Amino acid sequence: MPVPEGMRRSYLARQIGSLIVSPVVGHNAMVMVRAAAWHNTLMRLGVNLPLFVVHDLGVILSGQGQVSVESVHQEVADPRAVASYAKLLASIAESELAEGVSAWRMRDELIAVLLARLLAEVREQWRGRREWVGAVELPLDPGVYLNADPVEHARDFDGRVVHSFLEHLVQSELYLLTAVEQVDLDTLRLLGMFDGSATGSPLDIADLLNVFSSPEANGVVNFSMELLPSVLETKRQSGVQSFSVDGYASIERTGSIDSIVLTEFAYDDDIFLQKVVDNQLFYYGHEKQRLEERSLHYILVDSSASMRGDREVFARGLALTLSKKLSLQGNEVWLRFFDSRLYDVLKVSAQSEQVVPQLLCFRSERGRNYGRVFRQLLGELSRLRRRDHRQLVLYIITHGQCHIGVDVVQELAQVAQLYGVFILPSASLHLDYLPLLQRHQIVEQHVLASRERAVDRALEIVDDATVEDGDGPA
Repeated sequence: MPVPEGMRRSYLARQIGSLIVSPVVGHNAMVMVRAAAWHNTLMRLGVNLPLFVVHDLGVILSGQGQVSVESVHQEVADPRAVASYAKLLASIAESELAEGVSAWRMRDELIAVLLARLLAEVREQWRGRREWVGAVELPLDPGVYLNADPVEHARDFDGRVVHSFLEHLVQSELYLLTAVEQVDLDTLRLLGMFDGSATGSPLDIADLLNVFSSPEANGVVNFSMELLPSVLETKRQSGVQSFSVDGYASIERTGSIDSIVLTEFAYDDDIFLQKVVDNQLFYYGHEKQRLEERSLHYILVDSSASMRGDREVFARGLALTLSKKLSLQGNEVWLRFFDSRLYDVLKVSAQSEQVVPQLLCFRSERGRNYGRVFRQLLGELSRLRRRDHRQLVLYIITHGQCHIGVDVVQELAQVAQLYGVFILPSASLHLDYLPLLQRHQIVEQHVLASRERAVDRALEIVDDATVEDGDGPA
């Protein structure tokens, strides 16, 4: 098929032409669209690369193709370099990372971030990177790639820059294989637990990239992975309660003819018919639907400098697990960081993947001003209560020096149920407002000294805070 004139010698044509050295079988239109999406994300991250390596590594990681040197066109200048490159791809395909990504069906944004993690440093060390210029976003229309022939496009360009990068990849084999082994699989598994494909939620790519390079995030991930399996079987209880045939749950305004309350038949015919028209008849009910409104669960996480180290790991792992379980129970969950100010609200759902990178990587450089924070929060919650008339439950995860005015807490207690978690108090806990909280938990030093005790304590708090009695925390 002849090359369309509009595509000839374009950046898109050059990228398709680079696939002439690809030893990966899987050049169908939809795979090419995914490769274009990975390329576009990498470009936004400042990692501009020939499409062949983006396509090959992405396909290998997602399990959508296999390596076959025989598929490479005979016009390739250096078959030995291609063979070495194919051997490198085969090694990556056998890694735990590739097995995990293909099994967990990761989204395109996450695969692109993994490619950036693996290839960004390789690109920086490539001497010919300045010759690969003029990057623009590639189209995501399958029709563009349907009959695209890499050989036809490759003939319009000088292939030396592509072969230069191919040789550089082969020389960087040890670095690439080491980088593959260093990707934390628990982080991938955690993100998979919050798969946002059902909601189509956008991900903050920069935060997502930071997750894989932050030691602090890694500690929270490892702790969270010990907590989350215990709550993933949580299901929202049915709103319908069924009762035996010989008993009744209630008297209802709707029902079938055979469940009409017998005393209704005592009315004269005219009155009875009028009650039917006006929907005023009473019926026996064997089922009763709970019509309670969804409560709003508002989780505040202290992000001040006092919460670094063990406090931060426990607080964020607890917040992530608590929000996950509450959302699985069908509640609306808002999560928010605070120090000397309140930060943006993160709205959590059972599939809200976008909240995880922000929860893991959020950093604040401000001091503490708890009085200002909770006065502002009081105003916001009061407006929410007046506007929506919903039950509010406020969870505060902080440390033993979170001093708030008693008058502010008194007013907060009038608009929301209050649940406090105080982590590693430096001394015995002395806060004047403690009696105003519906419940509070204290996490002592000896608990965090042991990972097993810390996990058990966090799960105790999650269970206690998510009792489904219709009234929030027990």
